[in-house]
Amino acid sequence: MRHRHEDLGEDLRDQIASLSHEIAAMKKQMMRRGRGSFRDSRHMSEEIVETVRDYLSAAMPDIRRGAYQIQDRAREHPGTTAAVAAASVIVLGLAASLFMRR
Repeated sequence: MRHRHEDLGEDLRDQIASLSHEIAAMKKQMMRRGRGSFRDSRHMSEEIVETVRDYLSAAMPDIRRGAYQIQDRAREHPGTTAAVAAASVIVLGLAASLFMRR
């Protein structure tokens, strides 16, 4: 009977050692995949930033022109500008409170 317990104990130790090796191999594989995914996502984000930069640089003259027009209108009608600004703040506050509830 004692011989049987020793065999079981040795068999369990062998199984534990085998599982430890498998776990170590899986960890290495996951680390390699993680590094590859990180590189891929970094490359993709660089491409997105470049695309946005190109789009904004092309759109900047129109954006500046629109900003100057808004600035001129604000000088011509200061009361209306203040009312629009106040209404915008209220709308943004309401929108933020609705999103905070969810």
